[in-house]
Amino acid sequence: MSILIATSLKISIVIAIGLTAAALLRRRSAAVRHWILAMTIVCAAALPVLGAYVPSWGIDLSPAPPAAANKAPALVEGASEPNVEIEMTAAAAPAAPRPSAIFDFLVPAWTLGAGVSVLVLLTGFARLTWLAARARPVACATWTALADRIGRDYGLTRPVVLLESEHPSLLVTWGLVQPKVIIPRAAREWSEARIAIVLRHELAHVRRGDWLVQIVGELLRSIYWFNPLLWIACTRLRLESEQACDDEVIEGGVEGRDYAAHLLELARALKSESAPYVPAPAVARPSSLERRIRAMLDARLTRTPATRSARVVTAAALFTLTVLVAAAQTGPVKLSGSIFDSTGAPVPGVTVALVNAQTKARHEVKSDQSGYYEFVPLPADGYSLEAAYPGFRKFQEPLTLSGSNARRDVTMALGSLTETIIVQRGPEVSVSKTSAASTGRTTFTKAMAECKPAVVGGRVRPPMKIRDVRPVYPSHLQEAGITGNVGLKAVISTDGTVREVTIEKSAHPELDASAMEAVRQWRFDGTMLNCGAVEVSMNVSVSFQ
Repeated sequence: MSILIATSLKISIVIAIGLTAAALLRRRSAAVRHWILAMTIVCAAALPVLGAYVPSWGIDLSPAPPAAANKAPALVEGASEPNVEIEMTAAAAPAAPRPSAIFDFLVPAWTLGAGVSVLVLLTGFARLTWLAARARPVACATWTALADRIGRDYGLTRPVVLLESEHPSLLVTWGLVQPKVIIPRAAREWSEARIAIVLRHELAHVRRGDWLVQIVGELLRSIYWFNPLLWIACTRLRLESEQACDDEVIEGGVEGRDYAAHLLELARALKSESAPYVPAPAVARPSSLERRIRAMLDARLTRTPATRSARVVTAAALFTLTVLVAAAQTGPVKLSGSIFDSTGAPVPGVTVALVNAQTKARHEVKSDQSGYYEFVPLPADGYSLEAAYPGFRKFQEPLTLSGSNARRDVTMALGSLTETIIVQRGPEVSVSKTSAASTGRTTFTKAMAECKPAVVGGRVRPPMKIRDVRPVYPSHLQEAGITGNVGLKAVISTDGTVREVTIEKSAHPELDASAMEAVRQWRFDGTMLNCGAVEVSMNVSVSFQ
């Protein structure tokens, strides 16, 4: 949702530039203003795609990332077993006040609005297709002869299909590859002068490609339905399109007064029944009639279309501005937060990194004594937020920065122990090593008593194994040559016992049972986090060879 808002903001800038330029050129012809608005709509529609490919041009003042080094999983200080280590894996972050709670409401609201808008547009398409399918080709010689002559005058190379609809108030032009002009059934009774005016107006839409631009604008407005500038731009686009075609009719030799009279008669005749909504230009749309008639009667207005060089320069200028807006950062954005362990204590010295999802640029900072970290400034973009600290799982999650300061607090989860055991072919015995369990627990209890509480967290003392039982390799499985690897997951309780032993990878029912039986008999002195006993998960791999 944040990306949608950022994109909508950039689109608003492009649309505002186009509307301002059109307003400043109010003394020029409607064709010039329509070209500016059309190119503005096209550039705005292309902006999300451009934003994904053009490089950012903002200045990044964040510190350069240090040289990255590949580091092996770190052993926690105090570990006595060489085959027991802390793995750092991804952990979930804590629930914290966040602005995304607002987005949880905005996302369904935007989805609903966009869905309804697109549905209305598709319904209009379906209605237009249905009406065209039910219409029949115009057989009147006057219509076809005038259409051929005016088409040659306009230099049209695409064939235009004239259709007669049973709907009494439908007069529209649509289509790209094969344009269609749909006229009402009463049109066969019109005078030749009126037919010529209507065809000049409608075929001007075809020559100018107005329908395609209007559809692009309608689709863009459907997606960003909450943006008022797009509604204004689409309304102005339709108005300037109709007025530009009116100018072409007048430039073709029709007097403004005569044209206005015909247009009023058309509006009166086509208003007998309400015209259906269809996504296509309509010559007698009531909402724009008054302004168009005033323009027809104003002899001081400029009606000449834009020259080819002017269109090229305008399109190039708008495209350049769009690229600059697409590449512009909506920042600088400050990302900050605090790092905590599972007890809620702040953890200093945590390496926090932001990795750009596209460029892979890496920025690193370390949390201070209060666990606080801060990145500033940063380009608004998609990132991966990472945090690593010995003894804890590696934290990683996607994060999007979108033009406003953001805060992300992270809770580091305690790491998991791993142990690998190889059981080779031999006598069927269970080798048990006991390191005086009572002595081990006494040492752990003494360490807890001597531990001094501190404000900072992240102080981990890993468990030490004080009783080790080897899994038994059943002789009949050895003789049968049955081997395999058994993967187990367990929890070391605060009292050092092993519980919740489950099979993650099975090799053979008897091998699974032997591995589980041995692991259940293991004993540890205990795990300590910030002077308190805590449980820790353990992953065990037993290989029977």
